[in-house]
Amino acid sequence: MRAVQRGAVRSGDAEIAWSSLGDGSEAIVLIIGLGGWSGDWGTIFPAQLAERFRVIMFDNRGTGTSSRVPGPYTLPQLARDAAAIIDGVADGRAHVLGISMGGMIAQHLAFDHPTRLRKLLLLSTHCGGSRAVLPRPHVLPALFPEPGMAAADVVRRRFGAIAAPGWAERFPELLEQRVQSALRAPTPLRTWRAQVDAILGDDRYERLDEIEAPTLVVHGDADALVPYGNAETLARRIPGARLVTLRGVGHLPMFEAPEETARVVRAFLEER
Repeated sequence: MRAVQRGAVRSGDAEIAWSSLGDGSEAIVLIIGLGGWSGDWGTIFPAQLAERFRVIMFDNRGTGTSSRVPGPYTLPQLARDAAAIIDGVADGRAHVLGISMGGMIAQHLAFDHPTRLRKLLLLSTHCGGSRAVLPRPHVLPALFPEPGMAAADVVRRRFGAIAAPGWAERFPELLEQRVQSALRAPTPLRTWRAQVDAILGDDRYERLDEIEAPTLVVHGDADALVPYGNAETLARRIPGARLVTLRGVGHLPMFEAPEETARVVRAFLEER
């Protein structure tokens, strides 16, 4: 397997940092969600995909080592950043997998940059607007820190709220790995707010039938942040889309069930 490669591409007013793993003939671009950076994919899930594909991960603008460009942001703008990654790192065409906000960005890639997509995978995401099923009431307060709360405790509370019930208690060592990853590249609160505003201002429902790329929707049935009904809406509206349900999994399948999620992804991508 090829060693990890790193670089950056220019997208408008921002430098977008990327890394890649694996040397497969086909690339898959992973788009992270709200407040995340490329390190938040962990190690197991990307490594399993890299056995077959070249896995490209990048930091959305304002996060990780990408330019800390202030908001406001829009999801189409973030999709243009992802398109720049595909052009600059994947020779103009790739499979695209987005989780949560990353899945929303991926939908805009499919709308506005369809020739860049081979296949589309949407994890733990929704269509936006009034037809999106809202988070469970306990989740949203956990996403933003209380005054004076230690950074590590903020991350623990977030992961505890959006993973499946009991996951954090059963796998404390995995939770701490996620905490340390987040602390290595903390996302500024202003970026969080700009990303939240971008999500809240975007409704994709009426455009879902424009998606031409073969699409797989993957969702945990214990997701409290983006409840499972959102996956059913996506699968119903996107032409030819299929839905795979991860039983007992919350919002973070790449941590909660990395091997199972990688198997599902690889099986879909390897279909001809």
